[in-house]
Amino acid sequence: MKNSAVAGNIFETFIVSEILKSYNNEGRDYRFSIFYYRGKDSNAGENEIDLIIQEDGVLYPVEIKMSGNPKASMSSANRILDKIPDKKRGTGVILCLIDKKTYLRENLIALPIEYI
Repeated sequence: MKNSAVAGNIFETFIVSEILKSYNNEGRDYRFSIFYYRGKDSNAGENEIDLIIQEDGVLYPVEIKMSGNPKASMSSANRILDKIPDKKRGTGVILCLIDKKTYLRENLIALPIEYI
């Protein structure tokens, strides 16, 4: 299954369901706190953010990648969040198959999936 054409999709679905499950286990309602974004930007074409976690008016973008070699460019769509009025973009995360927490930029961290 790891080499399947849908392996990345299955991996992403697993991570999202684990995050939602953690909210449920804490008795927290995630219906107005967790979002997904897909849209078109006139300059860059289609953008996608796998998960956006909103907390206290701050939007935290999360990319999910089945890769052990995360790159800052994997989160290029995060900038779209800066256009939302009355919201601030927080530190972004790439959840992936990396073995340790790694800072890719000042506002972007790659985290092992064990952090969920």
